[in-house]
Amino acid sequence: MGFLDKLFGSNVADKLKNAAETVAKEATNAVNAAVNSSSAATNARSASTAPAPSSSGAESGFSWGPTMPNEENQFNYPGTYDQYFLDVYSKNFPAYRLTTEPVRKGSATVITFWSGEAKALVVELMSDTSSAESIRRNCYKERVPYLRFYYNHQGWWNTKAYVLERTSKALNQ
Repeated sequence: MGFLDKLFGSNVADKLKNAAETVAKEATNAVNAAVNSSSAATNARSASTAPAPSSSGAESGFSWGPTMPNEENQFNYPGTYDQYFLDVYSKNFPAYRLTTEPVRKGSATVITFWSGEAKALVVELMSDTSSAESIRRNCYKERVPYLRFYYNHQGWWNTKAYVLERTSKALNQ
């Protein structure tokens, strides 16, 4: 009896084959989900339509859930997601100068809050399929607060109250 037989019992080859098939199925599902999300991200940038509400009756929380909240959010705003965030920020944080920068070939937007000449906060608006970390890492090195919002995560609405709460905390207000 070999080491793997002792560890896993008999029929090790069958068990390994089943495990490999399961991993392959999961990988295929993940790739398909990423392709579908990528298409959704492109559509979300050009249109502000909300995903269709679910009739599953699933529970909702603060700015998340299957049904769009009856509150201002990025999907019922009459503009793009980055315009929504800029509008919320400029109206509610007038003491800060805001700058925007498209990054990653326009698939993400960085909004920087400035207090005088100092960076007070960096907010990254990005797709939930992105794994980019460079802006977050740079903020950590510079000791500048960093926030991330996903503009295309199913069921995450980025309501005004949610955006203001997280941003106020990051700015220590």
